[in-house]
Amino acid sequence: MKRREFMTLLADAAAASSVSWMSWPLAARAQQPSGSAFGFPNKTLRIIVPFTPGGSNDVVAREIAAGLQASLNQTAVVENKPGGGGNIAYSYVAKSPPDGHVMLIAPASFTMGPHLSRNPVYNPVTDFAPINLVADVPFVMVVPASLPVRTVQEFIALARSSPNRLSFGSVGVGTPQHLGGELFKMRAGVDLVHVPFRGATAVLPDLLAGRIDMFIGAVNSLLPLIRDGSLRALAATSLVRIASLPDVPTLSEAAFPGFEVGSGVGLVAPAATPSDIIETLNRKIGAIIATPGFHQRMALIGVDVVGTTPAAYAKFISDDYAKWGKVVAAAGIKPE
Repeated sequence: MKRREFMTLLADAAAASSVSWMSWPLAARAQQPSGSAFGFPNKTLRIIVPFTPGGSNDVVAREIAAGLQASLNQTAVVENKPGGGGNIAYSYVAKSPPDGHVMLIAPASFTMGPHLSRNPVYNPVTDFAPINLVADVPFVMVVPASLPVRTVQEFIALARSSPNRLSFGSVGVGTPQHLGGELFKMRAGVDLVHVPFRGATAVLPDLLAGRIDMFIGAVNSLLPLIRDGSLRALAATSLVRIASLPDVPTLSEAAFPGFEVGSGVGLVAPAATPSDIIETLNRKIGAIIATPGFHQRMALIGVDVVGTTPAAYAKFISDDYAKWGKVVAAAGIKPE
């Protein structure tokens, strides 16, 4: 074939291809991958966890990493970067290239931390692109069995009749357990003395002995003590009842509509990560967490599966950030 004939055929083929593409329905063309997501991922996916290995956040991260590795045919690893109240991990991911290959496991404290620092190193609303709120560790409000109250309203009445005599424990200043207690104080209009401890295991002896009067903490660590009668569960602090405690009302039901304290486990990427990459990750993660096996493994560690769109998770982060800012201000907690 002569060169001129070959070039004519090539031009005709290109024209036909163009006509064929333009004749596709608009919806079909919209489904084609855009340039930024085409070829993603092209290197190792890294999920950064702001805690040491072994906790709920770490377990969720490793489940997601394994699922992404299988579905995207690309190596996915978990990297633990504890320290600084999570700031080391948060700052690291915020400054990472916005290409979808570095993600952060964002716990409840993610939206609390900046309110507790004079010089925050990150902003959870502006420095990250939300992907999916994949799970939640339900919290429950408990009192020692020796305290003569059986309902939230009875606890509030006792606190009002003896201001500053009842106390609540936490696992440290600025933690979800602390701010959850402060939110309860604010909504109930009661005075409670805050007693911080170094971790949940340190809280329990004083709680069981009645040296502190109330604690809001993760149900997975408190459930055995509730079941054996050592602690009394007054209310779940999630918006829906906890499956393992179906007879325990939520605080939203019992006293304060909309009251919510939990330990959400979500995935975010650096801000400016292309929206099509975020959508790809959201879709893949959604498929992973929808499997029966994922639900079963989460149930074993007391974690509820959630799953959201990026937009819904963005609203969750924004609302939580605003809520905890008000709680910190109302409680008079001074940034350090």
